[in-house]
Amino acid sequence: MDVMSYLEWRGDISIAGLPLCEADYAVFGCCSYFPYDGVVPEGFGDTPVSLWNAVTRIRELAGLDGDGRSFHYKEDDEMTETLLTCPRFTSIGLVGFRNIIDVEKQEQFAAVTMLLPNRQKMIVFRGTDKTLTGWKEDFNMMYLEHVPSQEDAVKYIEEAAAALDDGGDIYICGHSKGGNLAVYAAAYCSEKVRSRIKQIVSLDGPGFELERTLSDEFVKIKDRIYSFIPQQSVVGMMLEQFQKSSVIHSRGAAFWQHSLYTWEIRRGDFIRETDVKNLSRNVDATLTNWLISLDKEKREKVVEGCWKVVEASGVDNVDDLFTFKSTINMLKSMGKIDDETKDVLSEAVKLFKKAYKKMHTDNREIRKEKRRKKTAKEDITEIAENPTE
Repeated sequence: MDVMSYLEWRGDISIAGLPLCEADYAVFGCCSYFPYDGVVPEGFGDTPVSLWNAVTRIRELAGLDGDGRSFHYKEDDEMTETLLTCPRFTSIGLVGFRNIIDVEKQEQFAAVTMLLPNRQKMIVFRGTDKTLTGWKEDFNMMYLEHVPSQEDAVKYIEEAAAALDDGGDIYICGHSKGGNLAVYAAAYCSEKVRSRIKQIVSLDGPGFELERTLSDEFVKIKDRIYSFIPQQSVVGMMLEQFQKSSVIHSRGAAFWQHSLYTWEIRRGDFIRETDVKNLSRNVDATLTNWLISLDKEKREKVVEGCWKVVEASGVDNVDDLFTFKSTINMLKSMGKIDDETKDVLSEAVKLFKKAYKKMHTDNREIRKEKRRKKTAKEDITEIAENPTE
């Protein structure tokens, strides 16, 4: 069962009648990518718009006679249509929609607050969209202590909590970068707001620098963080996680497992896997060793150098990045990079190859050790079964 099937199975039971479950967070994560611009009010004190009305209007605006807006995932069209028949979600009120794309600040940030039964509030942070600005901010996380969207995430929940101060519990979740923002905002908000936070859910969200995960701010919320990653996670394995993530089963292939639409559900909860697969471990080991070998100044040089090439493509959308014309433009721009940046990029490539080789060597040693232990165990068993006189 996937998130669509879950809506058909449990969409008729209200949240008041059946408390939140893991599958609901997948629904909220999918909903975070809907184009609410001009449909859901920015203010927290404005009259809420029901999810049913919001989705109905979005479908009109995304249609042939609409204003040209589109959905983020191809499954969003079917998702919005299915949601209209699910009382569990249609009556949810939406307020506080923010969508910031600031090229100068290199920030992409979006969030919406959902008003649930029993005065509960669900603050949902959107992951990276298809703008190059959003992707640039993600890369900036490699060397910056804070990125603009993290700081705005803290401001957002502070404002939401102050405006919706009726004593109700606050839940926070996000998919991809949104998961990172959810954890960051909960860690660095005021103690007054933090005390109202019931759960923080990260859906395949990237982690943080090790030092940050050990900080007092993170320790205070650690027991309320729930992190989920698919068995071939790439995004959720980046940097250090605050605690061990629950590995769930996805029917997607490789990187496509990042999409919440591929996550498998049973009885309202994600289906668990025992551990991540080799692809995920190899990516994690390679990236970790590579990042350790680069200081922050060199990380910045690598990111900025790569981004000069990307900007030369002349596009502003990831979907258009690898067309024939943009690819030719990027190849031409590589020869115009200054010598210092070229040297750093060259060194970074060498270090990445070294990290990749180390990962393979480590894996080989682990396999040898497993075989050695297996052989020793078999020998002990044979001796026990056939003792000498």
